[in-house]
Amino acid sequence: MFCPTCGLKQATEESRFCSRCGLLLSGIIQVITNNGILPQTFYHQPEIQTNVLTVRKKGLKQSGLMILTGLILVPTLGVLSEIIGFNTFFIGLTAIITFWGGILRMIYALIFEGNETETLEQKTVKFYRKVFKKQTNYEALPPQQSIPVSDFSDNRQGMWRETSDLGQNK
Repeated sequence: MFCPTCGLKQATEESRFCSRCGLLLSGIIQVITNNGILPQTFYHQPEIQTNVLTVRKKGLKQSGLMILTGLILVPTLGVLSEIIGFNTFFIGLTAIITFWGGILRMIYALIFEGNETETLEQKTVKFYRKVFKKQTNYEALPPQQSIPVSDFSDNRQGMWRETSDLGQNK
């Protein structure tokens, strides 16, 4: 196989990188074996999520739960107030908080919350994971590192030595 970038013939078919230019060859080998067609593993297919609650739907669900809790809790407290002699002020307060709280939560969800699937907390966590995660690309070669030959040599212009001079101590 030849490298498509520089044209160098590869020593083995199992080479992951071109020895001259460093091109990643593992994907190219798969394309060649499939007669020029990319395998399905290379296509980016977005995941289809079916039961994802948007922020708005979550708020509407919370408001319905508050109203339903009020519908169950208020009659239960009414029965208990007759049996135990519980103060009816708390029953009225519970009815107002659960019913009107549910209505206000529903209005807030409809007006101010969007159809996003991620909450602010989830976005913040994703952001911090992205920023603080060490980005390493295991498929790539390390950056080129070279030291010029002149750093190892004392030879400057006019001070050339012959090989016979190297063995003599001055």
